[in-house]
Amino acid sequence: MTNKIRNVTVLMAAFNDSQYIAGSIKSILNQSFREFEFLIIDDGSTDDTEKIVKSFKDKRIVYRKIQHTGLAGALNYGLKISGSDWVARIDADDLNPADRLQKQIDHLNANKGIDVISGWSVYFDKANEILFTLKTPVTDKKIKEFLNLHNPVNHSSVMFNRKKILSEGGYNENFGTYEDFELWFRLKSKLHFKILPEFLVFTRFREDSMTGRGSKKSIYKLLKANAEAHLSSSELIKDKRYWNNILFWIEFFYGDKNISRKYFSGDITLKKSLAYLNTFLPLNGFEKLIELRIRQRLSSGFRVRKELRNKLKELLK
Repeated sequence: MTNKIRNVTVLMAAFNDSQYIAGSIKSILNQSFREFEFLIIDDGSTDDTEKIVKSFKDKRIVYRKIQHTGLAGALNYGLKISGSDWVARIDADDLNPADRLQKQIDHLNANKGIDVISGWSVYFDKANEILFTLKTPVTDKKIKEFLNLHNPVNHSSVMFNRKKILSEGGYNENFGTYEDFELWFRLKSKLHFKILPEFLVFTRFREDSMTGRGSKKSIYKLLKANAEAHLSSSELIKDKRYWNNILFWIEFFYGDKNISRKYFSGDITLKKSLAYLNTFLPLNGFEKLIELRIRQRLSSGFRVRKELRNKLKELLK
């Protein structure tokens, strides 16, 4: 197949990621699709990040070090200086299989009108063991529904139309963590999404990650305001039930577990009932239970995890 999209920038922003960045860089340089600009924005690192990046002698790498401004600011800077129509993101601690870019480009070439394309995710821990997989909705309609509660677009496997994102102001530098969630939520009515039903990113599960240690207040306020507005304007019973259910889960995951019980009635399922019972746990126990991602761990399956473990080992070499 002759590629029609050949103008691609892989954008990585790094801040004190010397422990992991070499592996992430290798996973991009080893892509089967070879013709891209690899733009690495060093967000004012004080460790050996610069030294490690400059140890790679590949003409595709463009390294820029800026004053520390935060992830959203570093990404906006990268978007502005990129010379490409399409941008593929990867974080400095994650890994992409060698066919990630090629599969996404092939799909974009064969299916016009897509603005944002991503893939399914594999999460692994500091011992390089597979924790769980995350299979998110794949169609534009389902992805947009999913955005009412969670972000289905893994930032380290996303490729998007650069001009469309920039025309809407890019990342919100005042939002804090969840900057990618806010971006997709804000622009969901203006973009066409697609998620390939394939594992295109191995995400490192870190307790010290920005999302892990960041505040949920901003995304909580955004999602709750959206759900409450839709609930108050809904006329059909099924719509009221839908938004009441969404408010239960927003409080459960991002807000106040006690308030979530207020929205328990209506669309009652086994999953929701178990979650309701969990809200009576002490706060520390409740938060630890959510972090365990038990449902995802159970649904991943031993055989799938074994296959993915072998792929991860190859990427970590």
